[in-house]
Amino acid sequence: MERVSKVMMSDEMKTVSEAGNEVEVEDFSQLLKEQEQSVGEKTFEKGQIVEGVIVQIGSEAAYVNIGAKAEAMIPVAELMNPEDGKVSHVVGDTIKAKIIGFDGSCIKLSRSNKVVGSIALEEAYHSNLAVKARVKAVIKGGFELDVFGHRAFCPLSQIQKGKVEKPEDLVGQSFDFKIIKFAKKGRDLVLSHTALLDDANNLKREEVLAKLKPGMVLDAKVVSLQDYGAFVDIGDGVDGLVHVSEISYQHINKPSELLKVGQEVKVLVLNVEEKKDDSKKNAKPTMKLSLSMKRLESDPFADALENIKVGAHLSGKVVRTTNFGAFVELAPGVEGLVHVSELGWKRNARVEDFVKVGDTVEVSVLSVDPDSHRISLSCKSASENPWEVIDNYYKAGQEVTGVVESATDFGVFVKLEHGITALLPKSEIGEAFKGLENAKKGDSLTAKIIVIDKDRKRVTLSTKADGEKAAAPRRSQRPARHDDEQREERRPREERRPRRENSESYDESASFNSFGSLFAGLKKK
Repeated sequence: MERVSKVMMSDEMKTVSEAGNEVEVEDFSQLLKEQEQSVGEKTFEKGQIVEGVIVQIGSEAAYVNIGAKAEAMIPVAELMNPEDGKVSHVVGDTIKAKIIGFDGSCIKLSRSNKVVGSIALEEAYHSNLAVKARVKAVIKGGFELDVFGHRAFCPLSQIQKGKVEKPEDLVGQSFDFKIIKFAKKGRDLVLSHTALLDDANNLKREEVLAKLKPGMVLDAKVVSLQDYGAFVDIGDGVDGLVHVSEISYQHINKPSELLKVGQEVKVLVLNVEEKKDDSKKNAKPTMKLSLSMKRLESDPFADALENIKVGAHLSGKVVRTTNFGAFVELAPGVEGLVHVSELGWKRNARVEDFVKVGDTVEVSVLSVDPDSHRISLSCKSASENPWEVIDNYYKAGQEVTGVVESATDFGVFVKLEHGITALLPKSEIGEAFKGLENAKKGDSLTAKIIVIDKDRKRVTLSTKADGEKAAAPRRSQRPARHDDEQREERRPREERRPRRENSESYDESASFNSFGSLFAGLKKK
């Protein structure tokens, strides 16, 4: 039979001589059917060496019957003679080749190491499979690798976990790698060994986490401490987070107050859920493990509820303060909140005006919420209202000593005992006490009570000597007064309406112990 130069595939295969004359007709469909029957059932795997008959040769690929129901394909380039570049096989020839992959219903074959490498690398890249490569040399930024006869690059940071002390010691060694970049048909390759390790760890982590259920108790070891919680290893390199609020019923600011790295602990599984990183495009969800330590302990809140009833009067220690109140520890691990409005009878005051961390205070219980572990407390309710019993302590004409709280342009606020704050108006500072209006906070001051107004909760002080007159008011240009104002001036002094000490900075309706008055004075200053 003459050499075949061209082959056409149809239901009935025909061979044509170089002269163009039809010489014979063979039924290759029948040939395939007979061969399949003779082979019987077979299984095929990637990397397997198979033998088959060429049934068609196209411009790019040739099809080979290897006894499979699916077609097997091999590049025509691998059937060419390297010396003359011509196809060295014809339809009907038997060849051996290696299965390098599967593409839909087609089996991909190769006989060339170079071609095998290129196709296998692309397949490995898309299938996320590992490939073995040898370190050829140390180059700028990393290593040159040899993988299936192709040149590849591995960054220095991707060859192993941790710092590479002596890169040259790795030359000649072979490692398994993950292909993280495949471009230009395999001419631009970047490989990573650490990425392969991460994939293996993630797979192992998912396998371990898939077996966990909420409520399981595990042995763990503390591996990292952060301000927001502690990371613990539950085995096989799988870690989970114990949030700072789940470490102890006792209030702590940081996990390091109770834990240290390397410490062995028991933890309770709270939840295992998928978490996706939205900042990374097409990122796979990861499994998040939430753990607790405190829930393996008895709840001190439940134990303390027998003594903590609404209306109960208790003693506690201030453990921390905020701008809205103070937290008081009533029992180990049990705290209640005293809102700033319930810290004392003084109005418009700040938390630091009443308590500081470490103080022991008397409180009464306003409410208890067992479900949320919240207790509302009051210092006011545990003490008497000083304005209701002020007559028991102070009277007009009495000399008292107190501590300066603040000095304003219209007077000095003085803190007395029993929760009372009094005002020494500027007009009541005697000649012998000039400069007292500049008193500093914390200074001691002695004065005489001249007015007690229980309804308005005011106490007025004076340092004037008996018979000493008030300073003459400064004259200022004022607009013409109305007739009713002039009539008021002509009335006897004892019948006139009371005047304000300072109409611009003193509010009759405000309390002497109001920080609103204090801030108004400071602002004017």
